[in-house]
Formats: sequence, structure tokens, C-alpha cells
Amino acid sequence: MHESSHLLEIVILLSAAVIIVAVCRVIRISPVIGYLAAGAAIGPFGLKLIGNVEVTTGIAQFGIIFLLFLIGLELSMERLRGMRKHVFEFGGLQLLITAGLFALFFLGLGGRADAAIIIGGGLALSSTAIVLQVISEQNEKSSQVGRLSLAILILQDLAVIPLLVFVSLLGEHDKPLVTALIDAAFKASLSLTFIFIAGRLLLRPLFHFIASLDNTELFSATTMLVVLGVAGLTSAAGLSPALGAFMAGLLVAETEFKPQVESDILPFKGLFLGLFFMTVGMSLNIDMLRDRFGSIIGLTVALMASKSLIVIALCRLFGFGLSTAIHAGLMLSQGGEFAFILFALAGAQGILEPELLQILLVVITVSMALTPLVADLGKKIAFALEKYSLSRPETMIEETLDLSHHVIISGFGRVGHTVSRLLEAEAIPYVAIDMDSFLVARERKSGTPVYYGDTTRIHVLNALGLTRARAIIITHNDTRVALQTIATIREANRDLPIIARAKTIDKVLKLEAAGANLAVAEMFETSLQLGGALLKALGTTDYEIIRIIDIFRAEDYAMTRESEKEPTTAN
Repeated sequence: MHESSHLLEIVILLSAAVIIVAVCRVIRISPVIGYLAAGAAIGPFGLKLIGNVEVTTGIAQFGIIFLLFLIGLELSMERLRGMRKHVFEFGGLQLLITAGLFALFFLGLGGRADAAIIIGGGLALSSTAIVLQVISEQNEKSSQVGRLSLAILILQDLAVIPLLVFVSLLGEHDKPLVTALIDAAFKASLSLTFIFIAGRLLLRPLFHFIASLDNTELFSATTMLVVLGVAGLTSAAGLSPALGAFMAGLLVAETEFKPQVESDILPFKGLFLGLFFMTVGMSLNIDMLRDRFGSIIGLTVALMASKSLIVIALCRLFGFGLSTAIHAGLMLSQGGEFAFILFALAGAQGILEPELLQILLVVITVSMALTPLVADLGKKIAFALEKYSLSRPETMIEETLDLSHHVIISGFGRVGHTVSRLLEAEAIPYVAIDMDSFLVARERKSGTPVYYGDTTRIHVLNALGLTRARAIIITHNDTRVALQTIATIREANRDLPIIARAKTIDKVLKLEAAGANLAVAEMFETSLQLGGALLKALGTTDYEIIRIIDIFRAEDYAMTRESEKEPTTAN
């Protein structure tokens, strides 16, 4: 009977999730709002279709674990090192200032010091799950706002570890506050060092062995084992299981098995995150919200306004533009999912009183529910502010100052757009530039980091971070512009890799002679791809198709180079 009750609860959750996603797609609103509303409706404070929130909470925590694993998987240690300034400096300042202000405010009201630290730290956290969902929906992953938000969220997720250990130590031992903090930091450092070293030594050999068995199901099971196993280890050490998942993602990202692992995890992440949002909605005490509507809304507005202003001020301090500052500030203004775990643990330890705990949970839930609307407002404000400044080098400098080892796409027509999608799929940062102002305005409105400007001018290229770039690809179909752009780049940088698009094969040599490392003939390559598709339809093997295409490519490019050299020899 007990098991069938749990089964019924799971069926209700999944049914609500399917219906909500479908409805949100039709009326074009964020599914996050729908999940939260559905959770409030079917939960213990609504229609009471599900009374045991603990069961659903346990299931939903898998969503956070998989989310953090995917974040680590997309980052890799190399990319994290490239983001370290904004992760540790910007993110660290945001956390310390926000937590300090909220803690001081609570102390001023006569609260206990330990409770003040927990409340300050908890309220300083933003929602990784919701913000990343909104960033994905707004197509902001490659924008400066997306990069900055990710950097801040990474630091906040890392900060959850000492906070959770700190709460656990306060409950288990009667230790002074400073001693508890030192113990928390030591325990976290020791556990993470062990996981990092063991993961570096064991993960690649493990995946090599499993892959050699050529069994897809076994590989998927191994992926699940790695994610949940490392999360379980950190949990056993008294740390956040989500942090263990994040570390596992970073370690797997260093291996050649990253793409396959990502595809195995992605479906589970989406499902469990939806259940997580519904669980958050279930915790919304509708009775308290109704009885104290004015004070709850006032506290929610105060929370979101305070966090927004702090992020905006720090953005300006770090040299970011006003549009980015406002957009990022509103994007990160809500409370976070880890605050639920932190405050619930503190309540169980007797550090937070039950009534205060309920108020905090309701305020955080309401702020999370408002996030998609507030983030959309931030995007509209940002677009309005930057609408008339797209061609200013100052705007480009402000919005690319956090970039390094990025790719510059010169020309953002159909070819440039396709290249950007490939880079996004591999989580490689990029910026694009084009001379079509209408195209630029349209793409920026959808969140793409594209600017208006002329790449034949060195100050425009410098504004895009030419000296910090990893490579540049020129996709113009105008050979004259491409040649001028290559010449401008080579005057400033002799070593930067340049890939160029040539309209026909006879233009290849001109572009490479001008300084391009590689030029690709569009019409010739299209012919090869069409021929390959035909051979595939006729039953030729993939290996043979690749072999014959490589032969034709090498011979035709070589013949073109020789024919271009002959007149020079004759002279």
C-alpha cells in the first residue's frame, strides 16, 4: 500500500509535468513558472494531491546533481582557469558583500550570530537551475550576460560546501563559531583534493575499459555510476552531493569521452529539474502567502532589489557596460535552490525558528517564480540601452573585456551563423561582427553576441579582443573585404590562426597568399558533400566516402596551386 502510494505520487508529478510543458509551449511562457505553479496547485498547501513532499524532494534533488554535473562538463579545468578572474574575484565579492549585508541586517534585528551567517549566506545564493534555464530560453549562453552569470553561479555553488558543512558542525558539536568555520574549510579542502586526485587517476582508464566492451547500455550505466558515486562520496564526507557532481563533471570534461557522457546525462537532467521546480512550488505555503501577502511581497522585492543593486554596482566597478550590468543584476536577483537545503538543515538543527524558516522559504520561492519575468524585463532594458550604440568601439570593449581564447567570426550571414552554432555546441566562446545593421539588431535581440562594424579597421578588431583571441574565421562572400581583413590582422598579429571562406577554388590561393592559414572553397566543398551524399545513397561505406573525398580535395587544391604558379614561372 505504501509503495503504491509513492507510485501514484510519481504518476501525478509526471502527468502535471507533461501537461504544464505542453501548455507553456502553446502560450509561450517559461516552463519554470508553470512547474512552480503546478507544484503549488498539487502540493500540501493546494489541492493536496501529494501530501508527502519528502518523497518528491528526494527525487528532485537528482535534478540539481545532474545540473551541476553538466555545468562542470561544459566548463573543463582549462575554461575554468580562463574564467577565474570573474569566478573568484567578481563572484567572491558578490557573495561576501551580499551575505555580509544580509547578516548585518539580521543581527541588527537582534538575531543570533550563527543564524545570521546562515541567513546571509543562503540569501546571497542565486538559483543555478532557474538562471541557466532562463539563459538557455533567451539564447544568452554565448553572451556576456550568460558568461558573467555562469561565473557568479559557479562561485556560489562552490560556496555551498562550507555553508552546509558549517551548519552540520553547529548541530553536531558545541564548538565556537570560528572553530566551526575552520573545521568546515579544512574538511571541504581535504575531501575535494582526494576526489580530484582519485578522479584524475581512475576516470580515463575506467571509461577506456567500458568503451572497449562496445556496450552502449553499460557505458550509460557507468556514467550514472560516476555522477551519483562521486556525489555520494561528497555527501558521506558531509559535503554537498551537488558539489561532488560538479567536480565529476570537471574531471570527465578533461577526457575524450565528454560528448558521449553529455548525451547520456541530458535526458535525466531535464526530467529531474522539472520535478525539482515542482517540488519548490509545493513548498510554497499559500496560507502564509495569503495571510502575510504585503510583508512577503515587500521582503521579496527588498531581496531582489538588494541583490540586483549589488551586482550592478560590481559590474560597473569591473568595467562592464550599463546594459550588461542591469541585465545580469535582474537575472541573478532571486533566492536559490540551495538555500532550501541550507535553511531546512538549519531548522532541523534548531538554529532557525520554524516561523522564520517558513517566511524565508516563501520569500525565496516567490523570488524564483518571478525570475523569468524579471529576467525578460532586464533583457528588454539592456536592448533599449544598447540599441543606438552597436557600432561604438567602447560598447564592443565593454562587452568583450571578459573574453579570452575566444573565436572572432567576421561576417554573420548563413555561414557565420552555422559556425557560431558549432562553437556553441562545443562551449567555445565567440563574438561575431557584420556590416548589416538590421541583421545585427535582430541577432542581438535573440541574445547572440554580434556587433556592427568593419573588420578592415584595426581599432574595430582590437575592440573585439583581437590580442586575446584564439582564432578568427572570415565568412564574407566578398573576396576584397576578406583580403583587406586578413592584411589588417597580419599587420597586428602574425601568429593568429585565420580561416577564410573562398567563393570558388581559384580564390583559395589569393587568400592564403594574403596570410590566411587555410581557405576553403565553398562551391567545391559543396560539390564534394553532394557527391558524398550520392555515394552514401548508392551503398558506399562511410570510410570509402571519406577516403575518396580526401583524395579529390587534395588533388584539386594542389592542381589549383600549381596552375596559379605557372604564369609566375613563365614571366
